[in-house]
Parts: sequence; C-alpha cells; structure tokens
Amino acid sequence: MSLDTAEDLFEYELRGVYYGERQLVDTLDELQTSATESTLVGGFADHRDETVTHVERLERVFDVLDLEPRERNVPTFDALREEKRAADADADDEAVQNALYNHVGRKAERLELTGYEGLLALADAIDLDREAVDLLEQNRDEDEAALAELESVSEGAEFESFIDRLL
Repeated sequence: MSLDTAEDLFEYELRGVYYGERQLVDTLDELQTSATESTLVGGFADHRDETVTHVERLERVFDVLDLEPRERNVPTFDALREEKRAADADADDEAVQNALYNHVGRKAERLELTGYEGLLALADAIDLDREAVDLLEQNRDEDEAALAELESVSEGAEFESFIDRLL
C-alpha cells in the first residue's frame, strides 16, 4: 500500500487498529482465563466482549468508507500476547501473575487509545464521514473506561496487599 495522502495514512492506521482489536479478542480471552483475581477476571471478560463489538464497529467503518476490511500486522500487539505468556512462565506466585496480567491489560488499552487518537486526528484532517467518526469515538471511549477500570484494580486493596507481601 502506497502512503501518499492523509487518506492513505488513515486507511493504513485503520487496518492496524483492526488487526490490534482482532488480536486483543484472543489476548483478553487468555488473560480472563488465566487471571485468578475476581475483579480482573470479570474485567477481562467484559472487555473481551466489548472488543468483539469494537471489531464489528471497525468493520462498519470500513463499510461506510467503501473499503475492504483488511488487517495490517502490528507487531506491538503480538508482543502483548508474548508478555502474557512470559507472565505465565516466569511468575510462580499467583498474585504476581495477576499483577502482570493487569499490567499487560493496561498496556493494551494504552496502545488501543493511541491508535484511536491518531485515527480521530486524521479523520478530522480529512473531514471523514461523521458516522465513521462516531464509531471510532465509541471504541475510544470504551477503551478509556476499560483502562480506568484496570487502573482502579491496581489501586485496590487486594493489589496493595500483594505489594505489602513483596516488601
């Protein structure tokens, strides 16, 4: 794909975010299955379901823009899955694993937010169809809420108890 215009760059970035969301469905499923702290388990399960909806919304964006929904490989999303697997292999303590899963989840949300912020900035520059912008904003807003939820878990009593045990 040639990147000569702002529209080309938007499509390129859209395909990267689409790839990321599709990869995160599986990653969040793995995190939900592996986590043992109830708030994390529930949060990962809920966000996995939201992420399925994000994928569907992105497919609607492609449709609105008369583009074929295609992915562009983004190795950063693949690395998040590897970090989760490293937590499984390297952390023997359940509380340590949960803390690492939370950290991986927060990294994923920040990566998604960065993608949506970039897409929305480009959308504004190219005067993108309002329906497409609304769909992107819905995904961004839900990712902001998911990040806030993960951050609240890392500030909760169970997490503080875990930190106290390590000290």
